[in-house]
Amino acid sequence: MSVPPAPLSTTDGRTNPPCAPAQRPRTLLVAEDDDAVRSFVTAVLETAGFVVVSAPDGLTAGDLFAADPARFDLVLTDVIMPYALGTEFALRARALRADVPVLFMSAFPGGAGIAPEPLPPDEPLLEKPFSAAALLAAVHGALAHAV
Repeated sequence: MSVPPAPLSTTDGRTNPPCAPAQRPRTLLVAEDDDAVRSFVTAVLETAGFVVVSAPDGLTAGDLFAADPARFDLVLTDVIMPYALGTEFALRARALRADVPVLFMSAFPGGAGIAPEPLPPDEPLLEKPFSAAALLAAVHGALAHAV
C-alpha cells in the first residue's frame, strides 16, 4: 500500500496539495506522403502535446506500427500513398491490434465512398485541406470514440 505524498509547503507557510501524477502524452502515428502536409500535421499535433511518429508512406508506417503496436494511441493516415495505401496500412495495423483507432485523411472531394480507394462507411475521414482546429477536433473525436 502506498502512502500519498505529503502537502508541499510554500514560502509563506501555506500548504499546497501535491500535484496529480501527469498523464502520459498520447502517441500518434502519422502516415502521409506529402512532406508539407506531414510537417503541418506533426507541428500542430506536437504543439497540442501529442507525441508524433511520422512516416512518408504506408509501408514504413506499417513497419513502425509492427515494431511496437501498443505504443500508438491513434493512427492518422492518408488514403492514397505510395508502397501501401492507407487502407492497406490500417488493415495491417488492425491485424496486429484490432482496437487501434484509425483516422483517415484524403484530398479527394466527396468523402469516404469515392474511388480510387473507398473507405468502409464507419471510418472517420478528415478531408484535405483542413485547418489546425479541424485536425485537432478530428483527432480528439477519434480518440474519444476509441475509449
